[in-house]
Amino acid sequence: MDITIKIEAPALVDAINTLAVAFAGNIELLLDGPGARIKAEAPLTKAEIKEQVDQENAISGESAPKKTEASTFTLEQVRAKLADLSRGGKQAEVKALLNKLGAKKLTEVPEEKYPELMKEAEAI
Repeated sequence: MDITIKIEAPALVDAINTLAVAFAGNIELLLDGPGARIKAEAPLTKAEIKEQVDQENAISGESAPKKTEASTFTLEQVRAKLADLSRGGKQAEVKALLNKLGAKKLTEVPEEKYPELMKEAEAI
């Protein structure tokens, strides 16, 4: 016995396509598929794409994501960066960097210092 479930959610398809355009800046993503609503004759510029996404967000009641002033990093991102450096033979430099921030291990470094830590890790 075969059971087939078919879910039709064109609004969900539109939302996913809009999100893809917002991240990739690629209007062709909105032109494909059954939920395609935008038809363009010529390629759109990034400004035009942003304007269309903003208009769609305004219609749906969503606001555009706001950028924070300072870039933030998660513990996992910092850990991955320092692990890459350590694997690359820069264990002493990583240890010195942590000591400079007053920590013996990464979990002792406050989150507010992650941007500074990542900046200095890039310089190594």
